[in-house]
Amino acid sequence: MGWVLMSERELNRIEVLSQLSQGRMTATTAANVLGLSRRQVHRLLKKFQTDGPAAI
Repeated sequence: MGWVLMSERELNRIEVLSQLSQGRMTATTAANVLGLSRRQVHRLLKKFQTDGPAAI
């Protein structure tokens, strides 16, 4: 597998989504941290869980 370059924003999203999937953060808190709606957070989480961090 090759290198994957990510911006600070993408790394932050991965960290927040990881905490959300582990149950250490609520969707509302994640939405506030990322500046997104709860619905957008759920879409990102689904993509993150199916395709992994590279999907972000």
